[in-house]
Amino acid sequence: MNPMYHHHTPRRRPRAALHLPLALALAAVTACTLLLLAIATPAAAVKREDFKTCAQSAFCRRHRAWPAVVPSLPSAWTATPSPNPAKDAWRASLVAPNTPSPLTLEVTSLGNAAVRVRVVDPADPRPRVFSAAEVALVARTGDGEVTVVREDKTGATLRVGKAEVRVTYTPLRVALVTGGVEQVVVNDRNWLRVETGAVADLDALVAGVEDEEKAKAWRAAEEDGVGKEGFKEHTDSKPYGARSVGFDLTFPATAHAYGLAEHATDFNLPSTRGADAKYAEPYRLYNLDVFEFELDSPMALYGAVPFLLTQGDRGAAGALVLSASEMWVDVERTSSSDLLAHWMVESAPLDLVLLAGPTAADVHAQYMRLTGFPTLPPLFGVAYHQCRWNYNDEADVRDVDAGFDTHDIPYDVLWLDIEHTDGKRYFTWDALKFPNPAKMIDGVAAKGRKMVTIVDPHIKKDDQYYVSAEATAKDLLVKSPPPKDNAAPAPFGGWCWPGDSNWIDFLNPAARDWWASLFSPAKYAGSTRNLFTWNDMNEPSVFTGPEITMPKDALHVGGLEHRDVHNVYGMQQHRATHAGHLARTSGSLDAIDRPFVLSRAFFAGTQRYGAIWTGDNFARWDHLASSTPMLLGLAASGIVFAGADVGGFFGNPDPELLVRWYQLGAMQPFFRAHAHIDTKRREPWLFDDATRDLIRAAVRRRYRWMPTVYTAFFDAWRTGSTVNTPLVFAFPDDRNTWASQDAFLLGTSILVAPATQPGQREVTTYLPAGTAGAGWYDMASSPAGWRYLRGAQSVTVAAPLDTLPLFARAGSVLVARERVRRASAAGLTDPLTLYIALDKAGRAAGHFVVDDGQTYGVLAGAAVEVRVTFADGTLRASLSVPTGIVPARPAVGDERLVSQRREIKTDDGVRGKFMHRFGGVRVERVVVVAPSAEVVSLAVPGQVRVGGKGVAEVTVRDEGRWIEVKEPGFRLGDEGWEMQL
Repeated sequence: MNPMYHHHTPRRRPRAALHLPLALALAAVTACTLLLLAIATPAAAVKREDFKTCAQSAFCRRHRAWPAVVPSLPSAWTATPSPNPAKDAWRASLVAPNTPSPLTLEVTSLGNAAVRVRVVDPADPRPRVFSAAEVALVARTGDGEVTVVREDKTGATLRVGKAEVRVTYTPLRVALVTGGVEQVVVNDRNWLRVETGAVADLDALVAGVEDEEKAKAWRAAEEDGVGKEGFKEHTDSKPYGARSVGFDLTFPATAHAYGLAEHATDFNLPSTRGADAKYAEPYRLYNLDVFEFELDSPMALYGAVPFLLTQGDRGAAGALVLSASEMWVDVERTSSSDLLAHWMVESAPLDLVLLAGPTAADVHAQYMRLTGFPTLPPLFGVAYHQCRWNYNDEADVRDVDAGFDTHDIPYDVLWLDIEHTDGKRYFTWDALKFPNPAKMIDGVAAKGRKMVTIVDPHIKKDDQYYVSAEATAKDLLVKSPPPKDNAAPAPFGGWCWPGDSNWIDFLNPAARDWWASLFSPAKYAGSTRNLFTWNDMNEPSVFTGPEITMPKDALHVGGLEHRDVHNVYGMQQHRATHAGHLARTSGSLDAIDRPFVLSRAFFAGTQRYGAIWTGDNFARWDHLASSTPMLLGLAASGIVFAGADVGGFFGNPDPELLVRWYQLGAMQPFFRAHAHIDTKRREPWLFDDATRDLIRAAVRRRYRWMPTVYTAFFDAWRTGSTVNTPLVFAFPDDRNTWASQDAFLLGTSILVAPATQPGQREVTTYLPAGTAGAGWYDMASSPAGWRYLRGAQSVTVAAPLDTLPLFARAGSVLVARERVRRASAAGLTDPLTLYIALDKAGRAAGHFVVDDGQTYGVLAGAAVEVRVTFADGTLRASLSVPTGIVPARPAVGDERLVSQRREIKTDDGVRGKFMHRFGGVRVERVVVVAPSAEVVSLAVPGQVRVGGKGVAEVTVRDEGRWIEVKEPGFRLGDEGWEMQL
């Protein structure tokens, strides 16, 4: 949802007007945005004037001008090593001509090959310097030693954990090296620029510059907008002056870069500078409520993950900038075939983590170990969700719930938007529309389903509203800047959905604990353990604030300026809500429910707390197509539980568009249909019968493959892997995948290649080259036998409106539940079907996990992992408690959250209860499919052997390459399985 500016009726914001005629537009925008206006011509568009360009952001202007000044500098940064070396850090004093006092350079280890580089001002006058590392990282500085391998007067070579770092003293240069090859270099261009709130003697500095124009440029770059700064009617007081930092990163022999979520761009981020620049603006990372966001733009959106990941000819590398302030990033492909990133960050210090590995997937795995693995969602969370703004009342809820049953369409969760509350007072209900909320929730839950209500961070200013009264009395609100008379700051006030509002200070641990307590059913009247939460508008959105957000000089706990913490605000609400869900249940691990919380705003590490979605998209074909690269960019940034509103939030999709969106959405990690209050109702049965049936088929496909989908989420929880996997991650040796963005892997085994154009009835997609002998099976080619296709080729397949092109990876094992129930919980103990997709060598391997889908009993051994192999005509499987858990350290403050644990310690009582319920779950069918009949055949016609016994129910199809075995006698309570063909 998005805001409006009418203070008296804050129900919905009117749609933006169409673009002005070109002549007026040219007069209204700066030259640096003209290229973007030429590129983007949507029917309705963002109000660009509400949001800054780089030219309107003073620190961005200064840093973006700096590269032109650098050649004029009389000297460069110089590092002088500390005479007192430490075991866990290498330090040096840093000086530069435009820095009044020395800074401190520090190189430390975050474990393995992760290197942290910091540039700190020892004289920083702020009462508290915020550390984004405390909320973003689970790794800690000092997890590895730092030793000097070589040193002379020009520089030093360091062993930092398992990494090699080469430091050049003058001009300063820091390079991360693997195998003798530089993978990423800091300050290779000498663009490092640190503002300390004080400016050196400019007259003395520029006196030595003979070129008058260069002297003026230098002075402008130092003085431009360093004091108070205005935007529209708002003024940023900047009480500590300009304290920004800019620096360059060079990735040698690299042209492919991913991450920097969230942006509506290509997955391989286009350039913003240089000969091939697609955009005139840098990528902006600043969480904003962008109404009607446009595509193909580097504009900021709802979340910010300052992580850049590259894949190049020499290997892969990554950089995570640990700052929660506004930042801009220029990306350039240079004439020397390097990739250059120029970071411009509003709040110092410079705090940077460098990573390197042979592949992008290796670097991504390191990043996930640093920032934490995704939370384990409940099974309903990865099923289908039905939402709109708004379902009107309890009768509407009953009708929609019943409609899915009437039309045999499964779903798991029904959502309520802001209109369910008493005057937009969160944690309350409209007594006329929802007089018996607990009974309503119980009615939905009786079918194995759940409900979700929206809870935003703005609180209606009302002394009679218990949430507002408690937050005020406990001093848990964000504050306005101090008044000039030095009186105590008052709570910050602004306008949002309820009207006059205050905002909870989620940077305050006491506020987070208090917020978590509000989710107790004893506190949240009408709620039950089957009600879950949606955190929206948490960028935060402030209708009356600069750029529709909170002023940068607003104050948080300990005197922190909002500018320093802006991008983590929403994440901290997400975190507190997650903790509140956990606290609702207690006892043994199999009695503690997993949270489900959806957030719109996010930061590095958000994956530890729940799901996000891409925000307020349109019911347009280009928005459908863009959802895949956007979600791949989020996955590369660590946000693996993400989705886009199916059907588009704004507008009314035609039946063809809606069907195609359901088909794709059903294969994306978070699967939710959602719509704006002004749109037509979209429940599937409101369309013609043919459209309804196609939507039903798409939703049922999700439920059919739920065991495979859920295993992908389980693997993400225990190893940090992705759910929607970029092809470059899975096939790094195939260069054709490096820029691929129209297809993706669901987990590791199913390639999804959607149709995203109107009237499209065939799809051309690239099938990567896997390991020797591996190809693909066209899963839609025939219900009796999938057509085999070799890898390393582009193929064109039929895609009539009832077909989503899917390809099974040869050499993999897929698992399905062919009996689709009305909700995922209803099918938990239903039989399973195994699909063994052989490669040309007649081999396959894979695994799947079954647990209760609800609790943390898995940590006590309440789960079964089945590892399947097929070779030499024999299927074998081992069954055990899941293994391969990577021990994870929780973030600071999360030590008590059971959701952050990963180590499994079997409790015989808990496992016994689980096996009593699930041990009898059987495999009702095994399908073995081969590239050709020569790869696999039956030793005895019509029979297979299970445990040395013949089994008669065998079907052979498609000239012998499709073998179907019914009722092989396999159960989850077995120690192992074996079947011989």
